[in-house]
Amino acid sequence: MEILRGVHLFETYANTYVLTDSSLILIDTTSELDAGKLLAHMEKARIRPKDLASIVITHVHPDHVSGLARIKRDAVGAKVVSSKIEAEYIAKTRTYDGPPGAQYQKQPPTPVDVALDDGQAHDGLKAIFTPGHTRGSMSLLDESHSLLIAGDAANNENGLGPMDDRYNVDPKQHRESIKRLATFHFENAVFGHGKPIVGGASAQFVGLAKRL
Repeated sequence: MEILRGVHLFETYANTYVLTDSSLILIDTTSELDAGKLLAHMEKARIRPKDLASIVITHVHPDHVSGLARIKRDAVGAKVVSSKIEAEYIAKTRTYDGPPGAQYQKQPPTPVDVALDDGQAHDGLKAIFTPGHTRGSMSLLDESHSLLIAGDAANNENGLGPMDDRYNVDPKQHRESIKRLATFHFENAVFGHGKPIVGGASAQFVGLAKRL
């Protein structure tokens, strides 16, 4: 589904997105079990993995990254991108210590090619560090589409709100990250879990921040 021109949503266990304007960018890779479904969705949309320039991982939770090794086998030329904090967890040179625990030992390690600092841009996407869900969670600001790619900095399954604290490594920090996102301006927002907001998105984040 093309939710904005050049922004495609693929509904898998956790939502994944492909940006198709200047270069092909995949945001998150769903679970290992759902990676085949994502590849089928991409084929139907005539998006070839081998044409991907970047695969950006918002955070290390398995429903966002455990499909990475499978996708990367076909997307051989794509650079894997994450926050500098999450890079060690994705490559499994360091063990992630947050909830839900043992799942992290099962996902295949994949080296990260580009480890971003807060505020650094790559392929037109600005990294906004939003820790609290995981230690190095990041969201992405795509100014060309006035779009926030929230990852799991928030969800919009039953209205805009925080993630379930059972899966947040630091619930207080998670809410501070939502308040930080409310200081940026963007018309649209997409999430790892829940429906996109098309139009008036930053105003909704401002309203949520006031309630936290």
